[in-house]
Amino acid sequence: MSSKSRKSAPRYFTVFLLILGLVAMIPMNAAGQGTLTLRLDRNVGMAFGSFIQGSFTMRGSGPENVQNLTVYFNGEEVHFVTGNSMAWVFNTGDYSSGLTNITLFGVDDVGGTYYATRQVTFLGPAVANVIIVIILALVIVLLVAKYGPRLARSRKK
Repeated sequence: MSSKSRKSAPRYFTVFLLILGLVAMIPMNAAGQGTLTLRLDRNVGMAFGSFIQGSFTMRGSGPENVQNLTVYFNGEEVHFVTGNSMAWVFNTGDYSSGLTNITLFGVDDVGGTYYATRQVTFLGPAVANVIIVIILALVIVLLVAKYGPRLARSRKK
């Protein structure tokens, strides 16, 4: 391997981590039957694709004629509001870890139903901490790979 390709490898890896971080910050949206929408916004914690941990705000909305919205986690009702829009804050730690099917269900004034669904995986705090430690370790390795030789040369002088 040439020294030029060894020097560019940390740059590519840094760009990869940056892109991965930006993708992880994209809000998770789901559109269901009709025009009901479901969105999860991270407040505190982590969201890595469909793996989430921490505090999130669930936003849902439907057409004007929707009279109520109900949120279900794996078929169990966890939140209900009257009206056609909602913003509900929940913490993944309050629910069991694992694959979770989030369904937002709405009923309109003539009995019509709407729904939007999204599958996510609630991570426990221990798993989230391990992921954070791994990411920090990768950042440290990148910094040492990039600046370590410079520091070693400056100490020899």
